[in-house]
Amino acid sequence: MELIIGRDGATAKLKVVNGTQVNLYGEAASVPVDVSRQHCQLTAIDDNTFVIKNIKAANVTWVNGIEVQTKKISKDDKVELGQSRYSVPLLEILEQMKPNIADITPLKAVWEEYNQSTIAIKKRQQKNNLLARIPIFLTMLGGGLIAVSEAIRPYSITFTVIALLIMAYGFYRQATDRGIDEQEKLKKQFQRDYVCPKCGRFMGFVDYDLLCQNNNCPACKARYKK
Repeated sequence: MELIIGRDGATAKLKVVNGTQVNLYGEAASVPVDVSRQHCQLTAIDDNTFVIKNIKAANVTWVNGIEVQTKKISKDDKVELGQSRYSVPLLEILEQMKPNIADITPLKAVWEEYNQSTIAIKKRQQKNNLLARIPIFLTMLGGGLIAVSEAIRPYSITFTVIALLIMAYGFYRQATDRGIDEQEKLKKQFQRDYVCPKCGRFMGFVDYDLLCQNNNCPACKARYKK
């Protein structure tokens, strides 16, 4: 990653260009005119080592009080620009050079827990609905058997009682089922947890594998670590 450091022509603040991103530092008119609009380039070697280089030979750059054209520096070094030795807020600027990465791997467990819990609730509700249909089946079965043989007629009361008991149990299961409340609670928790680690944006009700097909967060543009 490379930064271009210089004086902003409109505000005379310190301007730092990182690709298409532009940041301004300091007060208006705080950067003297002997600092060029494109004064020096700062390149990251690793997390703690950088190279500062004048963009033009006529530009003046100081590192720890020594004038340089190109110099390997660390975040603890003092960098000044121009003959007037404008002090660069190096630590603040280096924050830009940290890679904008969002580790979304923990979201896989969040999605799996939500998905499995949702499926479990739906299966339980399906069982309750099936249980409510059994009395209808028993009633039809009893009626059919009676039509086939009069000898079965004495057992019709038994079929009716069993059907009524199952019906009552089915109504009880449906009445006491908290599936709707559980789903709402699960949904709210999921919306809190299934978010971009960088900006906190909710990822949507999207399968984790589909989420991984994207490379960046659409909100903060952080690159996904998958």
